[in-house]
This record gives sequence, structure tokens and C-alpha cells, in this order.
Amino acid sequence: MLGFAGWYDARDWHTTFMFYLPFSHWLAIGPLIYFYFLSVTNTDFRFRRKDLLHFLPEFIWLLRWVIIFAVDIVANHWISGEPLPYFDNTHGRLHEEGIGLPWQFWSVMEYISVFTYLVLTLRLYSRYRTYLANEFSNTEEIDFRWLRNFIIANLIGHLIWLFFDVADLIREEPLTYIQGWYSYFFLGILIYYLSISGYGSRPLERQEADLHFNPGEPADDAAKVQAEQDEELEKLATKLMAFMEQEKPFLDPGMNLTRLSKSINASPAIVSRTINATQQMNFNDFINRFRVEAVREKLDSASDSHLSLLAIALDCGFNSKATFNRAFKKHTGNSPSAYSAQRKTGADPA
Repeated sequence: MLGFAGWYDARDWHTTFMFYLPFSHWLAIGPLIYFYFLSVTNTDFRFRRKDLLHFLPEFIWLLRWVIIFAVDIVANHWISGEPLPYFDNTHGRLHEEGIGLPWQFWSVMEYISVFTYLVLTLRLYSRYRTYLANEFSNTEEIDFRWLRNFIIANLIGHLIWLFFDVADLIREEPLTYIQGWYSYFFLGILIYYLSISGYGSRPLERQEADLHFNPGEPADDAAKVQAEQDEELEKLATKLMAFMEQEKPFLDPGMNLTRLSKSINASPAIVSRTINATQQMNFNDFINRFRVEAVREKLDSASDSHLSLLAIALDCGFNSKATFNRAFKKHTGNSPSAYSAQRKTGADPA
């Protein structure tokens, strides 16, 4: 933006400003996205002092810029009065020749950092989706799919930047900022995408979710799970099914594994294992199966015939139309509207 505004070609303090302001902070972007993901998926997350080590390369990078500015501008130019020797007196020797490791080293480090942290966060996201399925009955508001899409877009964006950097490296003449404009254009698209997606993510509602995703721990407590015998699991399964039929906890849209476990005086790990072993499904599918059956009963009831499909779904514990449609299709093989239409015509919707 500043280049096209004429600052780079002004050959005065505007150009010097552009040379000495560190615009690129990709060494911090990867860790920031990684810790942001950890913070929104675990309400107990706290940034620890040792986590600052993830930002050490960025701190070194900034310190390097401070030293270059202090020597070239403050010491040599302002205090000693020496003219800046390069690019029509707009920057000094350290900026031109570098200090310590060359500029190319830092460029490679930026790519390594960004790709490492983005891939790591994507892997954590995959584990987080498994955690959601095992812990929550309604996951649409806390699946953070927009963040996954943003990470993928970032990876694609950096591949494009890598293409431009390689082209700049192998060409006889380096790319001008006009030729490099297209890489910044894609960066602008990413920024708008992040802004719009973040604005539409309803973070205040998500903060109310009791999320405790911890990538350092397995989803189930393996020791406790192995300690339970099949007979004990069957007894707990009988108790669980009776509770589901009598108390209908699935009607609560906020029902999760922890809440259900407290209701039957069992640990979440054992309840999860019981559902997996005796029902061959995860917690999310288990709860939504009961909700789907409740919807089917209401559709077959004359007293509820005046209600819309969405109203019935909300009454039965679903919290959104999308979740309802997806769960209904998964458990019945039909969409809710198709099932309702077949029932009205007298056909067996199965």
C-alpha cells in the first residue's frame, strides 16, 4: 500500500521508514494461531511463561531490527551526522549488508515456522473433532470450522508466497514490488476472510460452552477403561438406557458427556466407554439417536401435527436446523421433509 502510495520511490524519509519498519511478523503468526486454537477449545487454558519460548524467534527477529535501526539511523546518521550511503541516501550499511545471519535465513525460518504451526494446529483440530463427538450432543456452535478453513487458506497463501520468493531467487533481476503485488493481493483476501469469518463466529456464545480439550491427554482415560470388566459395562449400560428412557436428558440442547455422567454417578471416561462398547457409536450419535426417535414419535402424533419440522426438532433437543437435518438423515436414511411427506401419504418411511 505504501509502495503504491509513492513512499518507496520518494527517496526521502518516507523511503527510510519503509526500509526500517519490520513489516513481516510471520514468525509470530504461527504460534499465535496455535495458542488461539488452544485457548478457544479449552476454558481452562492459561498462557504460561514457558510458552513464550514459542515466540523466541520473533523476539530475536525484532531485536535484530532494533540493532540495525540503532546503528544505521540513531548512531551513524542522527548522532554522528553521517549520510546514509545506499539508495539515494535512504538506508545504511547494516540494512544493506545485514547483521549476523543473512536475510535469506530468516525468510526460510518464516516458512518453516508458519507451515509447522499451521499443520500442527490442523492435526489438533482433527483430534478436537473427535473430542466433540465424544463429549457433546450439539456441536455446530463449537466446531470452529471457520478456523480450520482459515488455516487451510493460510497454507495455500504461503505456497503462493513461496512461489513468488522462488521466482525472485532464480531470476537474474529480483521482482519489483509491482510484480510482487499479486502475493500481497492474496494476503489481502486472507485478511478480509479472517475478518468476516471471525465476525460471524459468535464468540460470546461459544465462550459459554464448557470446553476442556487437552491435546496432551487421550480422549479417554485408558487405565480406567481397561479396569472395567464387560459385565460392569453391561450393568452401566442398562442403568444408562433406563435413565435415557425415563428422564429424557436428550431434550436438553446443552446435554454433554460430563453432565450425563454426573446424573448416573459415573465417570465420563466410563460412560463414554460404555456407549462405545455397547452401542457402537460415540456420545454425539448416541444422544442424537434418541432425539431423532423423539422427532419421529411427534411426527406420528396427531396432537403435534400443527407444529413445523423445525419446531418439533427444537422441542426434541436439537439446537439448529442444520444439525437436525444431518442427524435425522444419518439415523433414518431420509431427510426430515422426505420422511414427513412419506408419512402423510401413508407410505412406510422406515
